[in-house]
Amino acid sequence: MKRYKTLEDAQIELIELLEEEGEFRGSIEELAERLSVKPENIKPLLQLMKSAGDIVYEEIEDELIIRPATFIPLLPPTPTEEQKEEIEKKLSEGYRLIASSYMGGVQSRELRQAMGKRIIVFFRNGSRLEGRLKGFDRFTLKMRNYRGNILIYKHAISTIVYKT
Repeated sequence: MKRYKTLEDAQIELIELLEEEGEFRGSIEELAERLSVKPENIKPLLQLMKSAGDIVYEEIEDELIIRPATFIPLLPPTPTEEQKEEIEKKLSEGYRLIASSYMGGVQSRELRQAMGKRIIVFFRNGSRLEGRLKGFDRFTLKMRNYRGNILIYKHAISTIVYKT
């Protein structure tokens, strides 16, 4: 019996595929095979990623053409001095920097490596939150901690660190 991936895993794999190849051209069945998902899940996956602003795609007869969405990055805010000190302390304790406003924004490769690990998110307003990274897309992070599932909007984040 063939094991199929979840739509979240397929979404991450499609983003990686587009990062490596620039675009995908082929049938729904070919994409389903590459992502290890059922063919009937491809259209909902593409619609979800299109509405999130991650991809643009078109269907010409039986061929899909999928490309990463282009966007103009905004200049993110910088961390406060207190946050910089705490970040430096965490880095000296063996934590790894995932993303910071002075790195030019969230780095999806680093976020994929941090999936399932405990992360610390520092916010622009000076507060912080710890928990396990459960998922992410272009605009949000999904975390879980003792309070339950939490959805965080990336525009509110200054820096993210995790222990390797």
